[in-house]
Amino acid sequence: MAMLSRKAVMKKLRRWRNWRASLKSRLGLPLSLVELPVLNQRLIVREGMISNEADYDQAWLLACLLRAEVYFDIGANMGQSALLAVFCEHLRHMLLVEPNPEALTLAAEHVIMNGLVANVRFIDAFVSDVVNEPVRLWTVGSGSAGSMYSSHAKTAFRLHQFIETQTTTLDRLCEVHQLVPDFVKIDVEGAEYLVLRGSGSCAAHNKTRFLVEMHSNTQLTMTENAANILAWCAAVGYRAWYLSQTVELTAPEQLHDRGRCHLLLQPQAWTFPDWLRNLQQSGPIEAAMAAYTAEQHASPARH
Repeated sequence: MAMLSRKAVMKKLRRWRNWRASLKSRLGLPLSLVELPVLNQRLIVREGMISNEADYDQAWLLACLLRAEVYFDIGANMGQSALLAVFCEHLRHMLLVEPNPEALTLAAEHVIMNGLVANVRFIDAFVSDVVNEPVRLWTVGSGSAGSMYSSHAKTAFRLHQFIETQTTTLDRLCEVHQLVPDFVKIDVEGAEYLVLRGSGSCAAHNKTRFLVEMHSNTQLTMTENAANILAWCAAVGYRAWYLSQTVELTAPEQLHDRGRCHLLLQPQAWTFPDWLRNLQQSGPIEAAMAAYTAEQHASPARH
């Protein structure tokens, strides 16, 4: 009988822990607190809620966060991205915005337990292009795939599980909190264009970098979504970059075969950051930290 490698054993163990956490959640049982090793830290998280496996965008996200002072996390879910702020010494303010109250509660808990609460604000709202409009979010519990599109949240739609919430805009968040972010992460399961449409005043400051996770579904093709994003860029004086290829996005057809991908949106005059060029999709966050450390030794400039 062939012996499993250590990597395979750890993968099976993570799957078993995630299954156990999922079962506890369905039964309404409290989830255990566990330590999660990330870089040189051991983060405290609820079991099964946060993974230390690299997602598509984690290295890119950390690279941008390391060079930010004001961060808006639009679609914060359970705080997966926000926890990377542990490693970001220059970060002064962070807004976590999430329409699912169960997920936002977990995000707040994760942030508080890891000593990040001093300059963090939590907003329970759906970020869109209008303020104070009701919206239906299809989601199950604290699930990570909650969406305004029923076809993007198939399990929730099949179970007819949703929550009613209210909209806000990125511009309203800037106004209320008297902040202009230099970095915004957008992960809103298909509503990316709506978020951007509500951020015109923010973009007019020409200081904000957006990392956008792009989605498609049966109600919105990737080509349609990309065309909308490019139209927004043209209207506000921004450029879009297709991150996995490190090329400028100039036509929506460049993304026609993608179900999910990531774009970097920056003011027209900004070039593609050199510190992102060698970071691969699903790459280790250690690479982002190593590049940042080397950059700091060479020069104090962060942008």
